Amino acid sequence: MSSAPARARDGTMSMMIACPEDLFVRHRALLEWLSSRLVQVSGRIGDSMRTELVNNLLAAINLAGAAEALALATRLGLDPAVTLDVIERSSGQDWIGGDRMRRALAGDLAPRAHTSLLRKDAALALDMAHAVLVQPELGATAATLFARACDDGWADLDDASLYDMLARRQR
Repeated sequence: MSSAPARARDGTMSMMIACPEDLFVRHRALLEWLSSRLVQVSGRIGDSMRTELVNNLLAAINLAGAAEALALATRLGLDPAVTLDVIERSSGQDWIGGDRMRRALAGDLAPRAHTSLLRKDAALALDMAHAVLVQPELGATAATLFARACDDGWADLDDASLYDMLARRQR
């Protein structure tokens, strides 16, 4: 499953399924009741979790990039909200960056997705990558930033807190 708890409650979370085709077909009605976004990734058990970790590693990379870019904009004296408006209409746009940075700029760090969750998932994704002899450099950088945020006391806040951490470090 992928999405915040609110999307799980309203049935709009993304659900990755890895199971034999006949099992998927047999339980499809129940799965569609749970989620409006089903993807059968394969018939191999465990592939849904591997897919989720790959997705979350990219989410960590994208969120870290958005936080770093807006912290730079702030340091340059640009209005970070206006900069985010431009990003959301340009080549730098990504869903998680826009979603989280809007909250961060509003000072809303109430946890919807804890910083510690992306720390955990990024670390698990790196372990999975290393097991197949892949060294994801951007993923490692993002994982380091989320680990630092947790170590610096941001673990129980929303993962949007990465912006605040980076903006404060650049002062």
